[in-house]
Parts: sequence; C-alpha cells; structure tokens
Amino acid sequence: MMLSELLRLRGIDPRTHKIKVIRHEDRRVDLHKFTRKELEIYQSHQSRPVFDGLDYVVSFIGANRGLGVMVGVYRVKTPKGVRPPKLAISNRALKRTTHTRYYYDLRRDNRFKDWEDRVVIKWTGAYVQWQQRLPPDKPVVQVLPKGRREPFHQYNDVLLSFDDLCRIVSSPDANADWHTALSSTAGVYLIVDKRSGRLYVGSASGKKGILGRWVQYARNGHGSNVKLKHLLAMHPNRQKEFQYFILQTLSRSLSRSEVIAVEQAFKKKLGKLACSLNTK
Repeated sequence: MMLSELLRLRGIDPRTHKIKVIRHEDRRVDLHKFTRKELEIYQSHQSRPVFDGLDYVVSFIGANRGLGVMVGVYRVKTPKGVRPPKLAISNRALKRTTHTRYYYDLRRDNRFKDWEDRVVIKWTGAYVQWQQRLPPDKPVVQVLPKGRREPFHQYNDVLLSFDDLCRIVSSPDANADWHTALSSTAGVYLIVDKRSGRLYVGSASGKKGILGRWVQYARNGHGSNVKLKHLLAMHPNRQKEFQYFILQTLSRSLSRSEVIAVEQAFKKKLGKLACSLNTK
C-alpha cells in the first residue's frame, strides 16, 4: 500500500490537495526525546517558507534504515506573515533548534489519530531532503500494533513521558521488547517533574525488575511514594509532567539491600536539594 492510498481512505486526496511529507531527523538533538507537544512546536517554526501554500503536512520522525514513523497529519492554517505566539519553552534542546522566522499554525487532524506512531513509510527519493511534495508517493512498509511505542534501543537511551509509560504498560504485546528489557534488569531510576525541576531517585529489584516498579507508577502516578502522592493530591494530573530515566542497571541477583545502597549513592551525588521529592 502507498501513503496516498491511506490518506484517501480518510478524505485527503493528493490529487486535489497540496501536500508535503516531512521526515524529522536532526543531528543536533535527539528528537525522539521530545514530547509530542515539543515536536509540534519544533515543526511549526521554520527558517525558510517550506510550508507556504500547502493544505496539509504529513509528519514522520526518522527511524532506522531510512524509515519514518508517523507523527500526525496537520492542516496548514497560518496565512503568510503571521507572527508566532510567545511560548514558554523549558527544553534547552528545543530552544536551540527552533527557528521563528517563519511560523505555521499546524492543526492536528484527528481523523488520523489512530495511525499516529503506527504507520511506517520508506523514505524514497533524496534521502537528505527532509520535506518532499506528495506525489511522488511513499510506500507504507508496516502498520505497527495499536499502543506501540518506538522500539527499545538501550537502557541509557530510556526517556519516557508518563503517557509513554502508560502506553507500554497497557499494551504488552505491542511493546514486547520494552517489557522484556525492563523486566530483565534491576536498577536505579530517576523521575523528573518537568514543571518544577525536582527529582525523585528510586530503585527496583526482584523478579520483575524495573518494569515491576514502573507498572505501579503507570497505575496511579505516585507508586505509593509519600511526596509524589502529596504532590498529586495538591496538583491532580501532575504526573503528566513526569519523565522517567534509568540511571544504572543492576543484576536481578543482587539483594534488595545491595540495590538500595546504589540508590543511596546516587542520592548523595545529586544532593538533597535536587532529590527533594524523596522522603528523608
């Protein structure tokens, strides 16, 4: 199947609409670590008028072997010359890669929401050309299972939003590689509240490893931690601002006390002020 065929199924015809297909890949920053909101800000700000005169932009993020995974389909709403809105951006990488000479109000088309993060295309034509007209067409090489997150790469690369974590936990078949990797190791992890910058350092051990502990966070946001529980009581849905990292993997054969000793060492290195979401 070709991309144009998928678009026509939901009412967008490349023969009558002006469309560009874009594939995000930036050597300056790992775009896979951006949240969806951050990625949408990134693509709305351009240094050149690449989206002028278009009806739609079909957005993908680069994957291995010249593939692209669908971010979404966006209607181009901004008339030429509109000033970009003032945005409070905390992500330094996003600030560094955002150009505001040309701003486009790209409205997400919810008709394609169930295809986001699932439709995989082969990036044909000039590989270095990140934005291309449609036609020429792009072959769809795979439609990933519903609930699929991007493939697991390595532990050092793990950076999950709360929504990512919930998606992985709730769709074990679609994310079998994540379940295998996270349940295969004990370790020390970090939770960052992006709103305040405060940190929580925790550890996981036992048969289910890190996955067993993170499932608890996906269920209620706080995992029964006292300060996280208090934070969510004061600010409902604050877990939407949480990000999850792995600081160090450890053998599951280690005792709980041995794992906690490594956790305490990380808390000491980071300091009490940074680890303010940990209880004393």
